[in-house]
Amino acid sequence: MTPIPLTSAQLGQLPKLSVYVDETGDRGLGPRTSPFFAMTALMVPAEDDWNVRVTAGGLRSLIHTSRPETTTPLHWVDHFKKKHAGRRVHAARSLALMPSAKVVHVIVPKAAVRTWGGMADGVRFYNYTTRFLLERVAYAAKQWEGGPRSAIVRLGAVRGMDHKDTAGYLDRVRQGRVQTWNVPWEHIKWPPAWTGTDWDGIQLADIHAGLLNVALSGDIADESCAENLLLCKHQLYRSPTGNLLGYGVKVMGSDPSFVTNRCWWNKWQVS
Repeated sequence: MTPIPLTSAQLGQLPKLSVYVDETGDRGLGPRTSPFFAMTALMVPAEDDWNVRVTAGGLRSLIHTSRPETTTPLHWVDHFKKKHAGRRVHAARSLALMPSAKVVHVIVPKAAVRTWGGMADGVRFYNYTTRFLLERVAYAAKQWEGGPRSAIVRLGAVRGMDHKDTAGYLDRVRQGRVQTWNVPWEHIKWPPAWTGTDWDGIQLADIHAGLLNVALSGDIADESCAENLLLCKHQLYRSPTGNLLGYGVKVMGSDPSFVTNRCWWNKWQVS
């Protein structure tokens, strides 16, 4: 039986889901750009947002030992460089301890999309990837364990991007002017917001994205590059039937082997 859609009043009464989004890699398609781009969403029930603040605050104290009370934002590229292997482990362990958090990764292998119409345009590239990520956020909010939720989405602001353009594109998608395969857009409170890294959740999403970047930047036969990412695998969003690929992990293009051919994939896909 097809479920009856919720009314606007019912949607407004749903418990909230806090969603924080950041990215890794660059959006260019030239020969000197990164081989992939990815966007990551960290999803936490609003009543557990305290856990976001505690986790981010603890990691800031770890990094800024001389200023444990600082509110200086965490940045993967600044504070979790390769030489700080211990910080990476502590960060992954801290993220993994967030009991109600769920994560979605949308991964764009550049080789798979280089010939797609319009993808050479950095704005369209970003807009399209954001759409794929938010589609999965909408499904996750509707299918959340314990009952459907209304997602409040905050994305890390991107320098030089006109986010009004992105919001306009997403609104056209949401209104059905672009095919969305029955995505439950009504489960995302509209419009989403682009914010700075002063938000704790954005900082944690950045770290999740950084862990993914390290894993994907390593050799496909090297499991050690993914050891920290694997600590958080239980948080990946899955469909009600337990599927991961296409849900908590979406690989753009028709061939997901950019990810699934890696030696650590079989471990990552098992919760």
